[in-house]
Amino acid sequence: MNVSSLIGKLISKIVIKRFQIPGLSIKTPDNKIFHLSENPEKDLGTISINDWSFFWDVAMGFDLGMAKAYLKGKWDHPDLPNLFKNIASEYQKTNFEYAKKIAPVKLYSIIAQSIKSSNTKKWAKKNVSAHYDISNEFFKIFLDPSMTYSCAVFDTDKTSLEKAQETKIKNILSYSEIKKHDSILDIGCGWGSLSMQASKDFDANVTGVTLSNNQYKYASNKIKTEEMTDKVSIKYDDYRNIKGKYDRIFSIEMLEAVGHTGVSDFFSHCSSLLKDDGTLQIQIITIPDEKYDSYKSNCDFIQKYVFPGGLLLSLDNIENASKKYGFKITNKVEIGTHYAKTLSHWREKLEKNFPDFSHRTLNIYDYRKFYYYFSYCEGGFLSKNISTYQITLKKNS
Repeated sequence: MNVSSLIGKLISKIVIKRFQIPGLSIKTPDNKIFHLSENPEKDLGTISINDWSFFWDVAMGFDLGMAKAYLKGKWDHPDLPNLFKNIASEYQKTNFEYAKKIAPVKLYSIIAQSIKSSNTKKWAKKNVSAHYDISNEFFKIFLDPSMTYSCAVFDTDKTSLEKAQETKIKNILSYSEIKKHDSILDIGCGWGSLSMQASKDFDANVTGVTLSNNQYKYASNKIKTEEMTDKVSIKYDDYRNIKGKYDRIFSIEMLEAVGHTGVSDFFSHCSSLLKDDGTLQIQIITIPDEKYDSYKSNCDFIQKYVFPGGLLLSLDNIENASKKYGFKITNKVEIGTHYAKTLSHWREKLEKNFPDFSHRTLNIYDYRKFYYYFSYCEGGFLSKNISTYQITLKKNS
């Protein structure tokens, strides 16, 4: 037994006492089961601890330590989304601020997050590349054929992921009031699905922008293959370097990357790029207004392991920042429940397809990271701890 496992075993009962989640049980490596809090209405299953060092990781990093332990295979649970849904609900009732002060890994991560979320062009590029430049082939195993990596909109429970993404894109184009031959800027264009569809449906001239080299190459090749280079172009650049005037601007789940100080920069630059009476159509994951200040000073699993430098904004942030630069919100549609379903599809596809992919460039650590990520976020949407909105903003003439 190594030192961290030995210490973990010694402090295990102390750590277990902190896990007061009604209906949850913990099974330690010696096969003892601890029922954390009796609740006849809930059965959240059992967290099976595979290594005593799990408890050391949690003591050192709190929720980040728990995540680290999962990525390294130190614990498992039969239904992670439901577990996270209930943990999120309990977290809302409890003050965990003390963890920032006593868990050193947590404290260090908060400091690192404040630097990465500074929204400088240097950090913006690093942060985007860290996630999106993993491998296009890897993203293909869980995304739909269009490679659309954002919340879909499902007409029914039986709607396929592919159809739901088509519906989402159709809705975005409709909300934006796009017209034939419009000029469009797609900020954070991903692998190009929205840019290409806008051009196909409305004969629009579209410029997509991404800081991911992999996305840039993929989208550019697809545009060339489909003989659309006269209508759609992709730039590998920071959106703040873009000049010109556009009828419509799209930003689909990109604002999560700009940071607290970057939201004003975003609306300022969009205002300078948008023609009078033009529309800015965004889709954004949000956190409730009343939780924003506490969240902003934290660092969670997503920020440390998945989207470095990422920060969810609140609706107040968006409305206040946009008003300063002449924008008015004309339409707002909440689709948070659809994101839980989208994530469920991604998680199931990942689980099904990863075994055939794992011999290539990624390993079980990467698989567990994305499985945890999808489950973690699905739980957040199910608990309504976070949500997603499609928002139309009009620039006043």
